[in-house]
Parts: sequence; C-alpha cells; structure tokens
Amino acid sequence: MAKKKDLHTLIRLRKWDVDEKRRALGVHLREEERVLGQMQALEDSLARERAFVASAAPDQRMTFEAFVRRCRAQREMLERQLAEVRARIEVARQHLAETYRRLKTFEITQEQRDIAERKEEAHIEQMGLDEIGLTLFRRKDAGAAL
Repeated sequence: MAKKKDLHTLIRLRKWDVDEKRRALGVHLREEERVLGQMQALEDSLARERAFVASAAPDQRMTFEAFVRRCRAQREMLERQLAEVRARIEVARQHLAETYRRLKTFEITQEQRDIAERKEEAHIEQMGLDEIGLTLFRRKDAGAAL
C-alpha cells in the first residue's frame, strides 16, 4: 500500500512541475506578444510619419530620413529580441513536453497498478465466496448423508 501512495505523491509533484513549465512558457509567450506589439507600433508610427511627410513642406521632409534610420535600428533591435524570445519559447516547449511525458509515465504506471490491485481484490473476494459456497455444499451434503 505504501508504494501506491508514493506513486500518487510523485504524480502530484509531476503535475505541479507541468504547471510550472506551463507558467514559464506563458511568460515567454507574453514577452513575444509584447515585442510583436512594439514592432507593430513602430510600423504604425512609420506609416503615420510617411503620410505626414507626403503632405508636409520640403524643409520638414529632411527630418524624415533620420526618423527612418532610427526606425530601422529599432526594428533590428526588436527582431533580435523576438528571435531570442522565440528561442526561449522553443526551449520552454521542449521542457514542458518532456515533463508532461514523465507525468504520463507515472500516471499510466499507477493506472496499471490500480487495475492489477482491483483484479487481485476481486480474485480474493471470489475465492472467499467459493470457500463459503463449498462449505455450505459440504454441510448440506453431510446433512443429507446422515
């Protein structure tokens, strides 16, 4: 009986570990969303500036080139951040998958143990019922022989 309880404890620990890995993955996914949002905001800003420059006076257009250079540099930085975050996401997904596989191994093992235990209990119960039936038959047979 102690082995059964020990395995349930390990299953609870593995479930907790899976939940922790999911939370870590969630953090990375939110970081990816944040970087993608910043990239979209940068693109929107560039589009607004282009629209403004198109209708602006020629002397105001000179600053647009510097703005575009700054946007490119910022986009490159965000692309590097995005690549780093996506690499962390991939690692987190692999860790989660491995942790989940370990959990499933314990759950399947426990399920097999539970089935074997139920079969053993049913077998013992049937043996007891067979013994009772045999005893009653012997008593009835012994009573008829007198």
